[in-house]
Amino acid sequence: MDSFIYFIKSNYDLLFKSAEVLAAIIGIFLFKKYKNDNAARLFIYFLIYVNIVETVGAYPHVLRGYPDDNWVNLALKNTVFYQNTWWYTLMWDIGVSIFLSFYFFKILKTNFFKKVVKYFSVILILYQIILFIYKFDLLINSSILNITMLHMILVVVLTSLYFIELINSDSIIKFYKSLPFYVATATLIFTIIQTPIYFFESYYNTNDESFIALQRTINVFSIILMYFTFGYGLIKSEPDTTT
Repeated sequence: MDSFIYFIKSNYDLLFKSAEVLAAIIGIFLFKKYKNDNAARLFIYFLIYVNIVETVGAYPHVLRGYPDDNWVNLALKNTVFYQNTWWYTLMWDIGVSIFLSFYFFKILKTNFFKKVVKYFSVILILYQIILFIYKFDLLINSSILNITMLHMILVVVLTSLYFIELINSDSIIKFYKSLPFYVATATLIFTIIQTPIYFFESYYNTNDESFIALQRTINVFSIILMYFTFGYGLIKSEPDTTT
């Protein structure tokens, strides 16, 4: 067990980044397959976006490779930009909320559901942005839990609307050939797994090696599961030209 935890700890970044890159590569190779499916192409762009976010988000590791008296380190030291928490809050919690809102708005067919997505997403994302601006200084130490929780609430609402519509439509017969099914399923499962981690993180000592090991193990496997599901969905699904 100790060797397994050591493996996860030593290869944490490599494992989840490999899953993200693989999903994006599959999307790029299958881009022509979905040339007439606007929602699928939007999703492939999203997979590329994730890799760009991860690449830029690695800048603190690059800075650590320079001496502490380097002018960049000196300029950023004791500022919110010295860590990448602000970046992931903006580009992941808020950025992904925006993407998912657009994506589910495109794939949903029921006008009422589309209106729910439109107004609920606008209100929630605006609230996220206000929190980000108002509490920006807090990002020097940790993420803003409220923004993350709002993102998770949005995921649950959007995916629930999709599954309700799917169950009440003829598309349920061929759900396994629908890319939105894989996107919604993987995203919802990932959110359900991650929510307790985010919620209870503030109650644990983050210097506790056991908690860190558990957190990283759950994180890496939930991320791998999500992106492998995305990749499989892109391969298995048929294009939907109605989006």
